[in-house]
Parts: sequence; C-alpha cells; structure tokens
Amino acid sequence: VRFNDGKLDMFRWKFASLLKNPGLRVQTDKKKDMMLRFTGGKGTGIFFQWDGEARFAFSPTGEDFHIFIRQVMNIPVVLGPWVKRSLIGDIDDGRAVQFAFCGDSEDEQRRVRERILTNIRGDLDLELNATLQEMEAMSFPTAPPAKAD
Repeated sequence: VRFNDGKLDMFRWKFASLLKNPGLRVQTDKKKDMMLRFTGGKGTGIFFQWDGEARFAFSPTGEDFHIFIRQVMNIPVVLGPWVKRSLIGDIDDGRAVQFAFCGDSEDEQRRVRERILTNIRGDLDLELNATLQEMEAMSFPTAPPAKAD
C-alpha cells in the first residue's frame, strides 16, 4: 500500500486466500477506479468494507446491481512516529500536501463536491440505505424498532 498515489488499494478476501497467499502480507491490486458488480438474485447480497466500516449491499428487487468506486478526496493525515517505511515506502511524492476533491476535470471535482455535500445534508439516505420494508421483503432477519419510552 502506498499513500498519496491517487490509486485504490483493492484486495479480495476469501478463506482460500490463506492457501494462495501464505504469510502475513496481503497482495493488493492498484486501481484508478473499480466497478463492483453483483448478480446474486433476491435475498442475497455482498459484504464489503468501505473506509474501515462493514457494509452489506443488495438490490431490494433482486436485480443485478453495480457500485462504482473511485477516489473522491485527498485528505492530509499525520502519520505517527512508529510508522514503518518498509511497509508503506516513501510517503513524500514531491507534491504539496493539501485537502482536495479528486477528479480528472474541474467538472468531475465539482460533481464530487456536490455529491459529498448532498450526503452531509442527509439527502442520499433514501438512495443508499434500505428501508425496513425493503429488508423485510428480502427476508433478511431484522430486529423490531425500539419502542419510545
């Protein structure tokens, strides 16, 4: 994994990965972007991790779906004094450290900024999050909503 190279570090993990890739290092694929496609049908979905948080994606109708993944922001971070250069390599790529919206053009950067602000306002919830009715229609186990005191 290299920080600040503008690429996604993608890896797939299955139990068989331990046999294919013995040792403690996991190989990653460097990608500019990626299209995640799922064709599992009704009542199925896919687990994935996104920025350290577990997610489960599914289609309420059981139709095939896809998720397009790409870098949208450059966020400067402070690395601790115990960082291992042998693991991450040289972090200084000669570019100035700055916060930035990413995209190949000013229009792409503007659209990224607008989408992030839309999400911050909560206006993407209906698009990104399933309703209780959608989860029940897929026969996923759900807990009843908590009763107000």
